[in-house]
Amino acid sequence: MGSVLVTDASERTALAVIRSLGKRGIKVLAADATRFNAGFLSKYCTQKVIYPSPIEDKEKFVKSLLRLMKNTKLDLLIPITDFTMIPILEQKEEFEQYVKVAAPPYEVAMKAYDKFQTISIAEKCGVPHPKTFLIDDVKTLREVTGELNYPAVIKPRMKVFWKNGRAIMMKVTSINYAYNKGDLLYKYNMLMNKLKGIAPPDFFLVQEYVQGVGYGVEVLMNDSSNLIALFMHKRLREYPVTGGASTLRVSVWNRRLAEYSIKLLKEMKWQGVAMVEFKLDEKNGSTNLMEINGRFWGSLPLAINAGVDFPYLLYKVMIEKHTFPIGGYKLGFTERWLIPGDVLWLFDSLLRNSGDSKFIALKKFLSPPFLPDDVISLDDFLPTIGALTEVLRYVIEVSRGKRTVYGEMKVKK
Repeated sequence: MGSVLVTDASERTALAVIRSLGKRGIKVLAADATRFNAGFLSKYCTQKVIYPSPIEDKEKFVKSLLRLMKNTKLDLLIPITDFTMIPILEQKEEFEQYVKVAAPPYEVAMKAYDKFQTISIAEKCGVPHPKTFLIDDVKTLREVTGELNYPAVIKPRMKVFWKNGRAIMMKVTSINYAYNKGDLLYKYNMLMNKLKGIAPPDFFLVQEYVQGVGYGVEVLMNDSSNLIALFMHKRLREYPVTGGASTLRVSVWNRRLAEYSIKLLKEMKWQGVAMVEFKLDEKNGSTNLMEINGRFWGSLPLAINAGVDFPYLLYKVMIEKHTFPIGGYKLGFTERWLIPGDVLWLFDSLLRNSGDSKFIALKKFLSPPFLPDDVISLDDFLPTIGALTEVLRYVIEVSRGKRTVYGEMKVKK
């Protein structure tokens, strides 16, 4: 079998890829900027690679990884997070002199990475989405305040961007929600002041808030944008509770969401894996596109354990040029991300609620007590220690003011 390098080994998504490929006998090199992490501790990791942090110095990271690709015989390079994928895709042609990169071309990837491009393509395809405005300045914002229903959400066009080689992450938290015109102007100014001299003027979108439950449609497409595999899940809990990574989810099926997703990605000429996120109002059936993650997603272990082994299928498609009939998967399969995801969900829920609501949140957390987990596995237990170490590292960074409790790195001007 071949050999693959997986970046961001400290991430649970990377761990899922390492386990998937390693169980198939594929040699997996796990790479990360930290020396002790979940991926490195997996028994399916055959070699550990340390690279410079792409968060601290993008150029140094790219040079180091290119040097490794030149000197190591590898079949496939799988970037896991935006922190590694975007710098690699900016130099994709150079990387692909030595190794295949499991991601679409940069200009295609940006159609998903940039939320404004995503919404524009959805508009063209007839895929429903919330009313959305690109904001250039306060004047533009004032012009659209009367066209919005409230609450409204101020969203960054992209979660991660770089300034002077250093990555900055922006997440949607409570500060991004506005409940009237005055609140919208106040919070927009607050966010822009936070990023003054760092982000471009048209960095934010303003979008109407839509009700609904989060659904994810995960797909794999070949280099001709033909569908190879599809999976779908419904979010049961997420952190932050205002909108973030799912900490508990269940496998489901919805034909309309599948059709919207395929239509959208074909229009983008997508290649590789992606997750299309929707909100579905289960009372009236209204559907709205939220975003597209153009890479492996956090809830990947659910898809694998329910019967769609995306990492292995990706390897077979990219390296062995195999095609497969689209298979089914277990419906109603539930999986949890306990450490730290669901623990943080509980913490956030207890802070936001009072009285009986606190008890209800605790009861939900404790029932059912034993579920398949994204990280914890008796077959491969040591990564659990790595995940706990990552939690400790996270807590230290929050206590030192390097990041917020929601994961955003503090902006350095």
